[in-house]
Formats: sequence, C-alpha cells, structure tokens
Amino acid sequence: MNAVKTDGAAIYFVARDLESERVIGLDVAVERLVDAYLRYARQDRLFCYAKDKNVFEQFKQRAVAQGRAAEDCAFIALTESERLIEPGCLLQPDPNIAPYAWMRRAQDQRAYSLCGISHTMSSAAVMDAVANCVHYPTQEWDAIICPSRAIAGAIQALWDEWRAYLADRTGGRMACPVQLPIVPLGIDTGSFAKNRDGGRRTGLRKELGLADDAFVMLFHGRISFYSKAHPLPFLQAAERLAERLSTPVSMVFYGYFDTERFETEFNALAAEVCRKAEVRVVANSDPRFPNGVWSAADVFMSLADNIQESFGLAPIEAMASGLPVVATDWDGYRDTVTNGVEGFLVPTLTPPPGAGDANATRYLSGEDSYGTFIAGGSQTTAVDVEAVTDALHELAVNTDLRHRMAEAGVQRAESIYDWRHVIPAYESVWEELAGRRATGTESAAKSQHRAAHPLRPDPYRMFAGFPTEHLSLQDRIEIAAKSVEAINQLIRHRMNMFTPDILLSADDIAKLVNAVGRSPGVALAELVPGLAEDDPARLLRTVAWMVKLGFLRRLAPLPER
Repeated sequence: MNAVKTDGAAIYFVARDLESERVIGLDVAVERLVDAYLRYARQDRLFCYAKDKNVFEQFKQRAVAQGRAAEDCAFIALTESERLIEPGCLLQPDPNIAPYAWMRRAQDQRAYSLCGISHTMSSAAVMDAVANCVHYPTQEWDAIICPSRAIAGAIQALWDEWRAYLADRTGGRMACPVQLPIVPLGIDTGSFAKNRDGGRRTGLRKELGLADDAFVMLFHGRISFYSKAHPLPFLQAAERLAERLSTPVSMVFYGYFDTERFETEFNALAAEVCRKAEVRVVANSDPRFPNGVWSAADVFMSLADNIQESFGLAPIEAMASGLPVVATDWDGYRDTVTNGVEGFLVPTLTPPPGAGDANATRYLSGEDSYGTFIAGGSQTTAVDVEAVTDALHELAVNTDLRHRMAEAGVQRAESIYDWRHVIPAYESVWEELAGRRATGTESAAKSQHRAAHPLRPDPYRMFAGFPTEHLSLQDRIEIAAKSVEAINQLIRHRMNMFTPDILLSADDIAKLVNAVGRSPGVALAELVPGLAEDDPARLLRTVAWMVKLGFLRRLAPLPER
C-alpha cells in the first residue's frame, strides 16, 4: 500500500476557446473555476492532468495570467494516471468520476482520491455517469461536490433508486461510498463592485432609453422557456406591478435566445401579456454591454422553474452588483438567497413524486428529446405570480428596504461566494478525503488473479477455450530461427510488432535470446529471475510472440522424476 499523499489536487484540464465557440453557462462556470483554482490554490505545484503538452502550455498561460509562475505547473498525461499519487487527488470539473476508478483499481485504490463537481443533474448522460458511482469501484475517499443541498438531494435520490433496482436484480444490498460535500460555486466579487456606482446607473439607463424614474427589473441569462426559466411569470408579474404603480415599469432580459423561433415566440407572448409594462431584450453579444447591464436595474429577478438549473450564479452576481433579488424558492436559490434578507424567495409548486413516470418513460424510449423532457417539467411547475408581484411592489415603494437588502447581498456575496473563500473550501474537502484514504475501508479490493475491470478481462482468460494449448512457465524453449537477420527482416514489418508495449524491452529480449542460446531447452521458469521477476506474464507474452515469428520453438516440459 502506498503512503497517503495530498498536495491539493490535479485538475483535469481541457482547453476551450470561449471566443470562437458558442458559450454556455456550464463552460463559463468551468473556466471560472479553473482560473480561481490557479489564483487561490495554496498548493506549491499546480498539477495539470491533460491529453498532451500543447494543452499543458495553455494551462501554464492561464496560470501566469492568474499570477502564478509557469515553473510551478506540473504536467501529468492522461496515460500516466499512476502519477496522480503526487497531488493525491484528481479534480474532474463534472460528476463523471466513476470511470477513473477502474484505472486506479489496476494500480492502488488508496493512491489518490477522485473529486467531481455536479452541475445540472437532469440529462440522461449525467444521470448515468452519477449512477455508475454505485457499482463502479469508487471509495469513501471520493466525492462529488454539490453546489447546493437540492443537487445533493437529487443525487442521493438517484442513487437510492439505482440501489433498489440492483438489490431487486441481484438479491444483494449495495451502498455508494462516495461523499457529497456541499460547496457553492464562486465568483470574483471584485469585478462586480463597479456595478454599484450610481453614475454608471445614469449612463446605462440613458444608453438603454430607460426612464430615470422607471422601476427596472433585470433577468440575466439564457432566455429559454424549456431549459432555463419560463418567461410567463416574469411578464405577468411585471404587468401586474405596472398596474399597481404610477411610475413606469420595465422588465429587461439580458441574454440570448437559443433559436430565432424562440425569439419570435417570446416577443409574441410579451406583446400579448404586457400592455402597460415595458419589456426590453438586450443581447449579451451587444458590444456596448460586454459586462451586462446590472447597474441599470433596481431589482434582479430570476424565476427559475427548470430541473436543469442546479445552483444559479446570476443571483450571486446580482448581489455582488448591489441588487436585491427576487427569485423562486427552487434548487440552489434557496441556499444563496435568504428570504427577507438579501431579497425574497417566492413559492413554487410541482406535481408530487410518482406523478412523472410518464415523462421518464417517454424520455427513456426516445419519444421525447432531452429538451422536451425538461420542458415538460417546467410546463408543470407553477410559480406564485402574486407573491412575485407583492415582493416587487414592496421593493418598488420602499427605497430603504431596497438599500438594506442590497447591502446585505453585497456582504453575503463577498463573505461566502467569492472564490477566495470557495477554493479553500474545496481544499478542505480534499484534505478530508486524504484522511479517509488513510483510515477508511477499501471497497472491492482487487484480487491478484482478477482483472481490474471485470468487463475488460484478461483476454487469455476470457478466451481460454479458443487455443489448443496454453504456454506455461514449465515449458522449455530453444532457438528455431536460422539467423537473427531472418527475424529482423520480419520485425521490420510493422504488422509483426505493432504492440511492443506488452512485450519485454529490446534489451531484455536480447538477454532472453542470449540465455536461450547458451542453454537450449531451458525452462521459462528459470528465465524469470533475470528477466521478469516482477512480471512473469510479460515474459510469457514475449515468448509466445517469438514462437509466432518462428524465432523460438516450444518444447514439452521434462517429465517429472
């Protein structure tokens, strides 16, 4: 067993070009996490687990941009997973940690921890990946960090369902050892401080054409009825508020539409619902507003009603920008916003557990796409529009309340959700996992004569019934080739030596040939000490290959005396 080691974590790094690719929220969240890790991680060496040196070069550039030295960065190739013992933990910026457990099992299950991060939990691919933690060789020193209690609860519910099925199927009881610590996502609160400048508010409102005395509500994010937040409650609440106020009311959506069709449908709905309230859409690609229009708003509003939402960075960004928040009592929002302190949480309503079997079956069969599946959930999630309207009205008529909630939001964002606090929380998780590696009970310890992955078995074992005979260490061998040159001619053809990594090294092959030449008929067992004491199987594979080429001849074992 290797000694337990912890030096932070190696981060699985994939280079992304956010300038040329269409940016989605998950990509942005991962990129911000990487930058925060590079800036605030306390470890001396910053480990990059990546496919090649080109990606590592981009990692080093990112590190330098965050104030770290390039020489502090260390590269671990994907093919060198045994080196993950150096940091002691692999940080995968998504929840798909289970596949790495198989390779670790082939080495030493206590060598390092696996730590994933959960984002949305609603897609089939993510559900499958997380469920694999139950029956793959994960350990109690592994974890999936959850940004909210709601996501941790969703994962636990999924594991419970999968465990119950496996128990019914096999008659056994299974438990998932993976930890589910709750650590929120973070932001750079300092970059939002400028949004609290009153002069900036005046300038933005003028550029947007918003009246100075208008009560402006802001939504920031993807404008999608099926995958983010249905716009109807926003529009209904804005219109009802406009009917109750004598001053202008503006509902501003800053973001983008997935398709032109959605944009057309949104505009049609807004025109029909809002006759008095003004509705504005500001594209997040508008070069005039690269950092959003936070300063123009009085209140931030996010009425998420979708199971794809897991945490929600926008409310935290709003708090850091000095805006009170009106949000749905939904998923991670109830962790980030304290009702009545930094803003208001408004009630939501869904059908009860057990009422969605039809939804699940349609998704399973392929009758419904993923988009239709999550849209079905949104379609049947009700937001209390009257409560939204009351909350907005209270904020609209009570300037002192707005200011108090805004100040409380700034304090909360800076004291809890700034990356300088979040990254140390990650490091605390890794330290706890290291302690568990030292003292915890290993699950499914690998047997010496079993494959690390039962579905990727030793081919000579699985297909043992194919050959006439099997080579053994008791067999004897002798030189069969007429000359070394004849064999060299065969080896020059790639097809005759296309997987050299499973054979002895060239130097050891030369030693093997010399040993057999000196002692014709030598038993393979006699060659093991000098050539393959730690790996006799490598000798057996090499001899079988050399017999195939006609360089060696297999002789029957000597009869026992």
